[in-house]
Amino acid sequence: MKNLTLAKRLDFSSETEYFDYCINSWFNDNFSQCKELFASMTKNDRKGLIKYIKGCYDYTHEVETFYFNLL
Repeated sequence: MKNLTLAKRLDFSSETEYFDYCINSWFNDNFSQCKELFASMTKNDRKGLIKYIKGCYDYTHEVETFYFNLL
C-alpha cells in the first residue's frame, strides 16, 4: 500500500510523518510494529524510508541497518 494511504490511516498528513513513526517505533523498541509498518509499504516506499533515514543525521546507523535488513 502507498505510504500516503498508510499515513492517512494513522491520521498523519504526509509520508514523512509515517517515516518518522517507523523510526520512532524503532527507538521505542517496538520491533514487531516496525516490521508490520515496513511490510505494509510498497517496495519503492521501503527504499524511500531507508533513503530518508540516510538523509537524516539525527538517526543512528542502527536504524538504517535494521530496516535495510528487512528488505
